[in-house]
Amino acid sequence: MHHLIKDLAILLLVSLPINIIFHKIKIPSVMGFLLAGVIIGPYGLHMIGDSEEIKQLAEIGVILLLFVIGLEFSLQRMLKDLKVILGVGFLQMGLTGVLVFFIIDALGYPMNQGLLFGLLIPLSSTAIVLKMITDRAEIDTGHGRLCIGTLLFQDICVVPMMLIIPLLSQSGQLSPVDFGVASLKSITAVAAIFFLARMIVPRSLQAIARMGSKEHLTLFVILIILGTGWVSESLGLSLAMGAFIAGIIISESEYSYQIILDILPLKDYFGSVFFISVGMLLQVDIFYDSVFWYLGLAGAVIGLKAFLGLLACLLLKNTFRVSFIVGVRLAQVGEFSLLLASLALEKDLFLPGHYQSFLIVSILSMLIAPLLIQFSVGLSMKLHALVGAAVPEEPETDPQEKLSGHVIIAGFGMVGRNLSRVLKETRTPFIVIELDGERIKQALSEGVTALYGDSTHRDILLRAGIQQAKMMVFATSDHIAAEQAVRLARQLNPEVYILVRVRYAKQVDALNEAGANQVIPEEFETSIEIFSRVLREYHIANNVIEQQVELARLEGYSMFRGLSLDMASMKKFSTYLTASLTESFHVLEDSWCHNKSIQELEWNKDLDAKLIAVVRNDKLQADPAPDFRFETGDVIVIFGRHANLDRSLKRLQSGK
Repeated sequence: MHHLIKDLAILLLVSLPINIIFHKIKIPSVMGFLLAGVIIGPYGLHMIGDSEEIKQLAEIGVILLLFVIGLEFSLQRMLKDLKVILGVGFLQMGLTGVLVFFIIDALGYPMNQGLLFGLLIPLSSTAIVLKMITDRAEIDTGHGRLCIGTLLFQDICVVPMMLIIPLLSQSGQLSPVDFGVASLKSITAVAAIFFLARMIVPRSLQAIARMGSKEHLTLFVILIILGTGWVSESLGLSLAMGAFIAGIIISESEYSYQIILDILPLKDYFGSVFFISVGMLLQVDIFYDSVFWYLGLAGAVIGLKAFLGLLACLLLKNTFRVSFIVGVRLAQVGEFSLLLASLALEKDLFLPGHYQSFLIVSILSMLIAPLLIQFSVGLSMKLHALVGAAVPEEPETDPQEKLSGHVIIAGFGMVGRNLSRVLKETRTPFIVIELDGERIKQALSEGVTALYGDSTHRDILLRAGIQQAKMMVFATSDHIAAEQAVRLARQLNPEVYILVRVRYAKQVDALNEAGANQVIPEEFETSIEIFSRVLREYHIANNVIEQQVELARLEGYSMFRGLSLDMASMKKFSTYLTASLTESFHVLEDSWCHNKSIQELEWNKDLDAKLIAVVRNDKLQADPAPDFRFETGDVIVIFGRHANLDRSLKRLQSGK
């Protein structure tokens, strides 16, 4: 017990500064935990000598990890992204797994080990890739969606893999029929646990929650995790499988969000224990004895996974640039591979030497992953340019090349679709560039002139008539591709007006430097829209709202561009305008004031606001007489303070 407390204290002492440092440099802490394990473990500085106790804590960490994954598992999200998940995800896993199996089999290893490596190598690191994509604001980009969809498919595949690995350990003694029967038994056991727990857990959760104590709920959740894990292990499955099933069941209850908040800190801590314990198992002397061999092996695995990931994307008709980024970003071995490898080691599927080799290669691939992710976009642009230059130009027979003084819209999402509708109604010539085949079909079905291609490609911009265009609008979420395309468009047509939409204000500077005339950050414009609506709810006059909007834009965009404007006079002007409040009221048939005169409203008797004008049929009637009678469509203009305006508007709509 004394050693366990000491080991836990050392782990906390190591994991806390790692979290802080890696958070500051925006690198996933998983890598730091692995390195920390190598340094403090029995094969490093010997700060922790006995790794058996740490293994037990790591098992708890795995259980909690899979429980939270079960909590966050969303069938609706999976069905929504089904095309991406079953498309690129299935091809990437299938191609990599099959090729790795044949390579291992050709090297003379047993079939079950070939199957094992075919399961482990295709998995990528969700923790590393997802964090890097999120930090770089690339979730909504084409390559971001493909990466996340593929990672989701891989995470789903981990569950059946946990069933398969114990069966692989018996594959030498089992015939194919026996293997099939054993698989059926495992699936039946999972189904039985799921349906039994589904019958018991929701009602029990509801009864516990009614007691009104959060502590009771937390204790009951831990009981569910351990209970389903114990039943799962008793039926020949793993503890982690039971925890995953418990998470899925609880995820369907209304208490799932609170449970996630309660369990998440424990999951993070024990997850760090797991990765540190994996690092402690790595024998540094074995790596030192064959440094170049292991570096070459890690390079081969990364190259193989990158190529097959790229091929999987290309087979589904994604562009070379996007496919290359996805392939490179999924090229590392993932943390779930380490989890499954530890399970395989327990089942004697791994020889100790093979396990060490796999561990070394996996950790090396994870350590280099952030660098590959960081440079993948820039490298893809250069390769994309080379590939594009090698392709001969098509004859200039496209009808869109006859356009002149038109607008080029890059992207046919919601923003691009709305813009194209307005341009179509106003008979403004335009053309759409889009990478998504489904969106191209939608554009063509709506009668929109659309061009399939990548706006970062010179030939695509030329075919869209960039040299004759008056304006180009980037309505995509991929700000990195937009930056490259802006530079190219500016080179091809120095006079074109370029407007770019981005998600975050921090992305404005790079696009301005690239040559954009105006960059609109969504988060900034959303803040303006929110305060505008708040002011309207308080019946602030429209001229004051518009003035505040312009003031915010002047101040905000000058800050983005690094300009120094004298805002003092603008703010004084704002104060002056705010002191004078006006409001307008549109008379409808159901308005109380409809068909009533000003005298009947008893306006001057108990209302302090002044009725200064009425607009009827686009003609202004100032200071109307007391016998003036309101009709449908009239716009009444009143003047006064906030409270008086509010009472006056209620009088006009509903009476006294």
